[in-house]
This record gives sequence, C-alpha cells and structure tokens, in this order.
Amino acid sequence: MRATALARWGITCFLLAPLAFLSWLLSPGALVRLLPATPDVVVAVATAWGVLAPIVALLLVVTGAVLNVLAIRRGVRGVDRLASGDWDAPRLPGGPRIILPEGWESEHPTPASRRRVSRRTLGTLLSGALLAWAAVIAWVLTVEHPLALAGGALPLGAVYDAWEPAGLAGFVVAVVVWAVLAVAAAVAVFLLGRMPRAGLDRVLAPQRFVALTAILASALAVAAQPALLTLGIGLVDDLAAATGEPLSGGWSAGSWHVAQWGTAFSTLAILATVPRWSGALRRRVSGNP
Repeated sequence: MRATALARWGITCFLLAPLAFLSWLLSPGALVRLLPATPDVVVAVATAWGVLAPIVALLLVVTGAVLNVLAIRRGVRGVDRLASGDWDAPRLPGGPRIILPEGWESEHPTPASRRRVSRRTLGTLLSGALLAWAAVIAWVLTVEHPLALAGGALPLGAVYDAWEPAGLAGFVVAVVVWAVLAVAAAVAVFLLGRMPRAGLDRVLAPQRFVALTAILASALAVAAQPALLTLGIGLVDDLAAATGEPLSGGWSAGSWHVAQWGTAFSTLAILATVPRWSGALRRRVSGNP
C-alpha cells in the first residue's frame, strides 16, 4: 500500500475516534438514561455498546497513529530509493516529473474506467432514502417517544390530551421547523441530481454524493433534538398529573436509535470520502511509497 493510502486510512481512524466517543456519550452509562418502558433487547444492546464504544475509540486512535507512522516510514523509504537511483523519474511532455519504477506501465496497465450510476438516478434514490429517514424520525418524535414517556399507561390520543396547550404548541412549532428542514434537504438532493451541469458530475461523484446525503441525514438527527427536548421538559409532568403516577424523563428506544444512526451517518460520510477504496492500491508493489 502506498504512503498516501496509509496516511488516508490513518486520518480516517483519527476522524472516526471522536464519533465513537460521541456514540459512547449517547449510550446508557454515560450521559443517557433510558426510559423504563424501553424493551429489554434495546437496553441490552445499548448498554453493551456503551461498554464497547470507548474501547473502539481507543483502538481507532492507536490504529491511526500506527498507520501514519507506517506512511511516514514508507515515504522515507521511497525518497531513499529515489536518491539511490533505483527508480526512474520520467517526464511527460509539458508535465511534471512522475516517480515510477522502471517498467511500471507494462506491468500495470491502466484499468478500464468503471461504469458509474448516473447522477440523476443516484439523486432520486438518495432523496427517497433521506425522506424515509425523515419519516422514521417523525414517527419517533410524534408517536414512539410520547408513548414511551407515558410508560404505556395511556394511548397516544390521551397523551396529547394530557399535554398543556403551551407546551404542545412549542412542540408543534419545533416539529414543523424540523419537517421544513427535512423536506428542504430531500428536495436539494433531488435537484442536485437533476441539474444539467457537467461540472456537477465531477464535483458530485457517486461517493461524494452519498457522503453529502449522509451528512444531511446526520444533520436531521441533530435538528430533531430540540423537539425531543421539548417532549422531555413539560410532557412528563403533565403525564404524571394525568396518570397519578410519578414519571421520569429519559431516552426511548427510538430516540436512542435516532442519535446512534445520526452518528453512523457521519461515519459513512467519512468512510465514503477520506480513505482510498480503489482496488488498484491493493495490487501495488509493497515497496512503493
């Protein structure tokens, strides 16, 4: 693997480590407490991930450091080989000098270009996926989380009836603002796939287009937090008064999943853009920098 590829993977590990740490903070045992109505399976998975996430973060930091050290070492070896005259340095007409081993072109012919999915098709698929993700968040905000706060003691209609009008109005405003942002993000992705500009084919290569959509999906998860906070501020007290039982706030199974998947989408954006996934890199001579 070349030094640049090693460095890319090292940087990738360093970028993923804070996300793993954030995922730990959003798991039980750190800053998050799950509601009593959370299914046992979700509690077990969330608790286990809360234990594993900091370990993963530490391993990513160590791996990133090792890969960057190997990248520096490989680069230094390449410079030494060039200085000793082991490599030829041909010059293209009118272009820069290119450092290649002797006979590289004959042994490693240029691979045929792969057929890529069209930007129009990809934009349609990604916008649909973004709308589906927004629908999941909307269900968590308006159905799953309110029912979880009630602990299953009230149906959904009774939950909203027990909510004080002022608190309910603030929640509706927060959800409407979030919904406008979600629709705007999906429309933007759809239009980016349809805009007839040749330059966008180069700027929005498939991996970059996927990364952009993943960033927007992660942003939607973050933008939903004010609405979730509104649920936890006033609704718990109103439900406790309606049921006559003490209730506590916290995260439901759905809200925990939304937060974790928001982090996962940021991870996807990094993996789609920072490291080099080309199979040609795996076929390179191990001695090349």
